[in-house]
Amino acid sequence: MITGGELVARTLVDLGVTHAFGVHGGHLDPLLTALDRLGVTLVDTRHEAAAGNAAEGYARATGGLGVAFATSGPGFTNAYAALANAFIDRIPVLLLTSSPPLREAELNVLQGGLDQVAAARTVAKWAHRATTAARLPDLVALAVRHATTGVPGPAVLDIPIDVMYRQIDEAVATKPSLTMPTPPAPARAAVRRMVELLRASRRPVFILGGGAALSPGTRPALEALLDRVRFPVVTTSWGHGQLSPGHPCALGGSGALAALPFLAERPDLFVLLGARRGISLGARTGSMIPPGTPVIHVDVDGVEPGRVGEVELSVVADVGETIHALATVADELPGWDAWNAATRAAVGAHAMMFADAPTVTPSGRLHPYHVARELTGALEDDAVVVFDGGETAGWISFFARAHRPRSWFGLGMMGGLGVGQGFAIGAQCARPGAQVVLVTGDGGVGFHLQEFDTMARHQLPVTTVVYNNLSWGMSLHGQQAIYGEKTSVAVELPDTRYDHIAAAMGLHAERVTDLDQVGPALRRARESGRSACLDVTIAPDVIHPMMAPLTADLPDGAIRVPYYEAIPAGEG
Repeated sequence: MITGGELVARTLVDLGVTHAFGVHGGHLDPLLTALDRLGVTLVDTRHEAAAGNAAEGYARATGGLGVAFATSGPGFTNAYAALANAFIDRIPVLLLTSSPPLREAELNVLQGGLDQVAAARTVAKWAHRATTAARLPDLVALAVRHATTGVPGPAVLDIPIDVMYRQIDEAVATKPSLTMPTPPAPARAAVRRMVELLRASRRPVFILGGGAALSPGTRPALEALLDRVRFPVVTTSWGHGQLSPGHPCALGGSGALAALPFLAERPDLFVLLGARRGISLGARTGSMIPPGTPVIHVDVDGVEPGRVGEVELSVVADVGETIHALATVADELPGWDAWNAATRAAVGAHAMMFADAPTVTPSGRLHPYHVARELTGALEDDAVVVFDGGETAGWISFFARAHRPRSWFGLGMMGGLGVGQGFAIGAQCARPGAQVVLVTGDGGVGFHLQEFDTMARHQLPVTTVVYNNLSWGMSLHGQQAIYGEKTSVAVELPDTRYDHIAAAMGLHAERVTDLDQVGPALRRARESGRSACLDVTIAPDVIHPMMAPLTADLPDGAIRVPYYEAIPAGEG
């Protein structure tokens, strides 16, 4: 005889799951005790949202599945925000939750007033409630296939408490299929058309995004292709690390695209590989991909190409498989050595904007750009960097220099502050020997301060660097851009000593007030071998260039809107 919970646990282990993140609930005990007995590492966080974020961070760092658990009712609703984040960014996460007994439906029982499956379907690829313990093995495998194949994303399996605890004869349980499909390769006709467009191009740029990060074959295929033909490569979102920072074709982040027309020439062909157009590629402004320039868009989702702007060629395929297919016909591609060399002028172009910026502003606090430079310069080569916050994420992203895939990531398109602590916990579990550094603002860190306790209890040596600028920086600067410099409504924060809070939870902790101490403090945190927090005093008066559109001149009648496009005059 075997319980439903143990059937789930066995299937997860057979599918290769080694870690799960969550908060205890009595509904889940048959599952949790079985997972523990089978050797799965259970990381119990202090909040279910952080657990879901940790599962997402684990998935981002590994390129595989992240597993979270949350009990019925408030446990599920707490995890909802993490589901939304994973759904928007297409991250493969499995959330296992529970609910009141099926036999007590509509009896006003504890935690029985919410249809969790219906709620989950708005932020998950797939959501289902199990009704019999015998079906749990094949349902778990089905959930994993939903999460990891095609367009990846979160899957939710709700196992009512009576199904979880029920004992059945193991012989009547279903036998799950543990075979996962191979990634889709591009059609021959698509490869031929790609070659035609590339042969006609004199200034192509390849842009790699999150879809490239989730394809395990991307980096080796890309390096093999670049050994035979050179072209500039831009990485966006969490696609960083597909080339080492010193590679002669590594152009950097998407900001380099905006700089190219001024420092080199405008590209005449954009090849998007698992990179979605939108916030990270200039949206409809044309600042990075001008209207009328041909675009080849490769994505596992055939709906994505053409969502923003026209495309010359849409290819539904895995990124690694597509690059491998191009490598097989590399002899047919022209050489772009001169163009690739010319684009090097855009590498690190952001430094020109801050060449004369003081290290300490009139506020007496440190300039965020210089802190980001010193911080990233002190990182180990295999470091995993997680960034969380509005302008904070922008400052650190200037210096994105991942040496390996899936090692530099942050908010994503949801823009949900507070995900960083969970991301870092999951990333540290995925790469136990690596230096994991979370860079967050004093606004973002406040969402899940209690997760310092999780890091300490589980001996996860994450270093949290708090950009403490006494405010919700992006909100403050956006508000002042529209309503005047003296405006400050619900955007200021006190000078909280986050290092003191961390120290009280058992972390190595320091406050950093001098620029020349940023690198040494990071090294001391690493050498401590413990979870750590560095509270860095950042100037609140420095505005990130991403906020420039809020002060740009607008045509008569246009309406300025924070964070988005201005509304043209006459548009309804």
